[in-house]
Amino acid sequence: MLLLFGWLKKKDRKQSAAFALYTGMVGQARKSEFYTRLGVADTMEGRFDLILVHAFVLFRRLKKDNESRELAQEIFDVMFSDLDQNMREMGIGDVGILKRIRKMSESYHGRIVAYEEGVQSGAIELAAALNRNLYADNEASDAQLMAMVGYVNDALAHLDRQKTEELHNGVIHFPAVPEAAVAPTE
Repeated sequence: MLLLFGWLKKKDRKQSAAFALYTGMVGQARKSEFYTRLGVADTMEGRFDLILVHAFVLFRRLKKDNESRELAQEIFDVMFSDLDQNMREMGIGDVGILKRIRKMSESYHGRIVAYEEGVQSGAIELAAALNRNLYADNEASDAQLMAMVGYVNDALAHLDRQKTEELHNGVIHFPAVPEAAVAPTE
């Protein structure tokens, strides 16, 4: 019986860490600088896409070590449970939620693949993926787009340096939101 309680305690710690990491990820994605400085659309879609950018960064980090895969799944479950709850609060019915969650899940997977290919291929490809997805509803300047590319790369490097133990305790650190580089005018 003690083994069962030990397993439940471990599961509770994982769920608590997943919730804390998800909350940290959403908190970062809600920073106003992304919308004011970097030109992300301050809409439901823009906010969702920015959460997906941060999810990509976090999940990419967690995939690097085997003991973090369960935690990644817990975060994914928390994320989609939160999306479901938010839609219910907005008055969307069960059938509508099911369709939207399916579409969001497809969007999530498509964006993760696009961002991974972009990171692997370089700044131009990552910029194109961000432009197609994150900036689909807003036209970003080249400076804003390149600042976002820099941010994604900085966030990936930042999380790579973060200890796995911290992540498993629900602690996540993202870099500061950059200023958009503006070319000098003549």
